[in-house]
Amino acid sequence: MVRGLVTTILLFVMLVLLTGCTGRASDAAPQLAGALTVRTPAILPAGKPLTVVAERLDAPDGLESLLLAQGSYGPLVYRARFQGGRAEFHLPGEDTRVAGLVALTARAGAAEGHADLTITPGEVVAPLTALVGPRTIIADGAHWGTAAVIPFDTHGNPVTAGTPVEFHLVRPNARTETISTTVQHLVGWERVWSATVAGRTTVIVRVGQAHGHEASLTETPGWPVRFALSAPPRGLPADGRQLVPLRTAPIVDRYGNQMLDGTLVTFVVEAPDSTLRLIPAYTINGVAEAYLQSPATPGRLTAYATLYGVKSLPLRLDFKPGLAVGTIAVRASVDQKTGIVTLEAGPLLGNLGQLVPEGTEVRFTLAGPEGWTQTFTAATEDGWARLELWLADLVPGSYQVEVTVGANVGETQFTAP
Repeated sequence: MVRGLVTTILLFVMLVLLTGCTGRASDAAPQLAGALTVRTPAILPAGKPLTVVAERLDAPDGLESLLLAQGSYGPLVYRARFQGGRAEFHLPGEDTRVAGLVALTARAGAAEGHADLTITPGEVVAPLTALVGPRTIIADGAHWGTAAVIPFDTHGNPVTAGTPVEFHLVRPNARTETISTTVQHLVGWERVWSATVAGRTTVIVRVGQAHGHEASLTETPGWPVRFALSAPPRGLPADGRQLVPLRTAPIVDRYGNQMLDGTLVTFVVEAPDSTLRLIPAYTINGVAEAYLQSPATPGRLTAYATLYGVKSLPLRLDFKPGLAVGTIAVRASVDQKTGIVTLEAGPLLGNLGQLVPEGTEVRFTLAGPEGWTQTFTAATEDGWARLELWLADLVPGSYQVEVTVGANVGETQFTAP
């Protein structure tokens, strides 16, 4: 009812504009009342020209008539004159490009007629744009993404519901799949379930003879399974200097997919006193590697690695004495003339008979009269550690000297006059 009222008002305004300049002559023009017969095809492909005919056998020749075409993008008005009981309205192809329902209203004088026209979309045109999301899913056969496409014809109309759509998939292991669906509510879409091989899945869409560019879906490894650690053979030297490589076995999920490069792995090293050392590392080709600085004292450390809450099997590291193995020779000399006490320890040798590294810290602990004790440090040079004390700073009496390098100890004594 509202549509008919709006149409009548529009036609009335247009007739007034067309006839207003004719003055009294329009009053004498032949008038027509009643109904007009409007002839048009029920369906028209988008972009095709169309002829709409309004018929009335008793319409006088030359009677002007209007056709109002009310479509999705607003009204269009056409004019024609009756000749032989019919008026022909010619709609060019550019006026029929928009698909959808078009309401046609013809009017001549007081006579009016109605008809409906459905403009249908044309064939799908390329290129098609395949939309895939999310971009990554877990390769476990339980997660899924979505592939979608909105096909259009050459005039930009979404295609008809029910149009077949095919999504062609190429999995990371080169296996191919085809998923078929149809366009519904303007969109053709379907779920893309993950497989169990990690990598890039290529998605290609096809609608009829129209093709599009490829899209991709990345299938990532799932949660890792437990893995092992490795380190050099046992008997590592506890020299506080060397770096011990800790390495994971290939870290994979339950389907054998390696963790992505750059995955954070944290190595945790626990000392005998329960203190922890955390060393971050990142995977390359599924393997993470970190370096542990050896302790200065021998003993057993326990290491494991963790990522995503999954711990590796523990690895026990045994460190043997690595600084100044064997007996540490210590010598003390007192020079009353210069007033200096000289303490020397050396030569200090490693487990292979080599001189200990330059700058190795050596501790000299002195115990003197009346319970007096004090600790001094010195750095090695060419395998020797040397400490000089002023006699003036020492209480006269006997002194015990203990020298410590790593886990090894040497002793001597001297008397301060």
